[in-house]
Amino acid sequence: MKIKHRYIVICFLLGLLSFTACQDEISETENQNEQDSIAPNSTLSNLMSRTTANSGTADAILDGASCFSIELPVTVVINDTTFIIETLLDLEPLENLLNDDAVLDFVFPITIIFNDYSEIVIENEDTLQSFIDQCNSEENEIITCVDFVYPIVFSVFNASFNLIDTVVFNNDEALYNFLQNLEENEDALIVSLNFPMSLIYENGDIIEVNTNGELADAIAAAEQYCETENDNCTLEDVALNLVECPWDFTDGTDTFTNYQMVFNANGDLLIPEGLATSAIGGSWSLSNTDNALILTLSELTAFQDTLEGDWLITACVENVIEITRANTTLTLQKDCEGDLGCSVAEINADILECAWRVETELVEDINPFFVHFAPNGAVNIEGVDNMESQIGTWEIITIAADVFINYTFQQGFEELNGQWQIVECEQGSLYLVSANNSITLEQKCEVNNQALLDCYGIYIFSQECDDNNDGIATFIIETNGAQTEECLALYPLAGSYHATYEDAVNSANLLYLPLTAPLELESQIIYFRIFNQELQEYAVQELELIVESCNEEVFNCFGDYELLECANDAGEAEFNLSAETIGLVDCAEPFTATFHFSLADAQNNTQPIANTESYFSIQGEVYLRINADSGNFQVFTIYLNTDNCNLFECFESVYPVLEVCDNGTDGPYEFNLPSVYDNCTADDIRFYYSVADAESDTNIIANPTAFSTVEINSTVYVRVDLSGQTLISPLDLNVIDCNSDNCTASDIDGILTACNWNITSYNGSDNLIDYNFNFEENSGIVVIYTDAITIDASWLTAQTNDGVIIEFSNVNGSNIQAITGSWLVVECTASQLVLHNVNDSSNEIVIDRTCE
Repeated sequence: MKIKHRYIVICFLLGLLSFTACQDEISETENQNEQDSIAPNSTLSNLMSRTTANSGTADAILDGASCFSIELPVTVVINDTTFIIETLLDLEPLENLLNDDAVLDFVFPITIIFNDYSEIVIENEDTLQSFIDQCNSEENEIITCVDFVYPIVFSVFNASFNLIDTVVFNNDEALYNFLQNLEENEDALIVSLNFPMSLIYENGDIIEVNTNGELADAIAAAEQYCETENDNCTLEDVALNLVECPWDFTDGTDTFTNYQMVFNANGDLLIPEGLATSAIGGSWSLSNTDNALILTLSELTAFQDTLEGDWLITACVENVIEITRANTTLTLQKDCEGDLGCSVAEINADILECAWRVETELVEDINPFFVHFAPNGAVNIEGVDNMESQIGTWEIITIAADVFINYTFQQGFEELNGQWQIVECEQGSLYLVSANNSITLEQKCEVNNQALLDCYGIYIFSQECDDNNDGIATFIIETNGAQTEECLALYPLAGSYHATYEDAVNSANLLYLPLTAPLELESQIIYFRIFNQELQEYAVQELELIVESCNEEVFNCFGDYELLECANDAGEAEFNLSAETIGLVDCAEPFTATFHFSLADAQNNTQPIANTESYFSIQGEVYLRINADSGNFQVFTIYLNTDNCNLFECFESVYPVLEVCDNGTDGPYEFNLPSVYDNCTADDIRFYYSVADAESDTNIIANPTAFSTVEINSTVYVRVDLSGQTLISPLDLNVIDCNSDNCTASDIDGILTACNWNITSYNGSDNLIDYNFNFEENSGIVVIYTDAITIDASWLTAQTNDGVIIEFSNVNGSNIQAITGSWLVVECTASQLVLHNVNDSSNEIVIDRTCE
């Protein structure tokens, strides 16, 4: 154990003792007497020593002792967690940890500082505890309810009361050592205080004294003020309160009417004026004396005379703090919302919740996009697969009452860097501006919508049994996506796999399971998460994987089947035996399958049907043989039924006319013949010059997609083969005048926006007639809707040398997206427009007005 004492003013005093030999050179003489001096071991000297002694109460949370303090920094361990205490401010977070069950251990060696500022190095816990026990058993006479306001000045005299020097003290330790030296050198010097001087009581009251007697009375009376401590004015609470929001402040005049103080957590102080983009700079700090809390404003770039210095905090509540210095009192009023309507704290709390949909004109390639604001200051972009990656950082800052988000981006988002002012703030919505640019942030919290699984899910495509009893089997997992209009409108969807339901809900701890590939797995439950980013909706599907021993349960997967297909003229139908039987079965047991003409063939495993995917037959039966790995088999019956169907319904519903524009050259004219039947399917579609050629399947038109002719009106013939049946029908080819001189782009705009419209013909078909078109004025938006869906697409018209062009874009929907592109108006009336695709004039749209 090592002991040392702090000698601050003793050497100086010894210098003064020797200096008295030169007193003849001092020309100034003060009128001083013994009543004004401070005598060693006097009541006043003792009171002042007790007031300036080191108090151990400020860090009592560490050692529980008031007669010494711990020298900082110090390292402690609480419940296996290490903390480094560098200042008294660092004690605040420890209060909630030090409950009845908590254990605090010091990392030795440490140094303790006694009331007389002497220090001891402590090497272990036992030594420390002995000092704590000794401290608690002794009466502590330190006065903690009052403190001196520094600086304090002493005049030093010789025995003839000639002034030989003045001594200035700025802290308790220096003054305490000075007084102790007087006690030890009673005959050395005569000293007296330079009045007036001030004291601060623990409740914040300040008293000025002018004589030794008043000073002694003021110190003696301090005890009555100990019980009036303002618990709200603790250093920790005030520090947290100051940095929360900007503060309006006033000294009772108009001097600071348009100013605010902004206390940053790093110790920087900003004093902005109104909406100015620059601010007066400086620093701030808080400090505790024995009896008061001091706010220090320093390094100010303006207002140095009126604001810079130490201010005594005399009152503090949630939104108001009063500080005093000399004869000036400042009242600080917290202004969390300013003119924005929401506070920085509310924005900070809100922005950390959920994903945010970002829209801005500065990012064209990916707009809108989704981000998450992390507590550590990271900005993470969310992909459509629900995965996140960091693209930058964010920070909320305040200038006056204005709130800004400071962005620093990389990876193609650098255009968004800088300070963006929040000018609109609502629950779940922020609107930011910077110069002439803007960012709209819309909060999108994830919602569980299990209906998504109706469109997309997973299933066990195949599973082998556990053939060696190791608890592991081979699984193949596959996805199943519905292709309805409602489901296609939800794409893209992202899927992920998780071990627990909670992980799936939170999109955490992904399992990497390759689809359609064999997976060696044990029995378990996995959770499939499907996610739609635009809607921020997800669903969770539970899939149980059961590993079973190999047995004959394979036959439970199958049964008899009944198939129905359309018959041709000969009464035969085409059946896909494998797809419509075993292709529909998700059997966990291994098997092999064969198809046979007769029951006997199936039982004997002879004469299997070779082409099971295209088997022609009239009504009857065939037989399915399932073979297990054990060698056992079972035969199931497949009943084949036929029906007289109209296979060519789609082709017969098409208006068999193709039109192209007259190019003014008298030909040749080019037609895309197959485009008429784009929405129909068949085994084979071919085109011929005559009916006879079509019937005999000779003289096929070689390039039907670019068929040329010089004829204004002509006819070709189409032959459609489907399921063994044939349809032959004519296709008229007409060359028309596409110049529409009677309608301008302005006319077309007026016609389209006057009413709703429907596509009554698309290349002769009415399959798009259910879509209603509402052309909005000025916005460039056309709302396309049916009873089931609504699409916000874009449209515009343009006047060209060839006529009026109507362009459709952003048509996001199945079937109807075929209208995307540019169309020339070839016929124009108030109730009907005929449009030809500018890139392929054989593509024609007829739209009719449907006013209510």
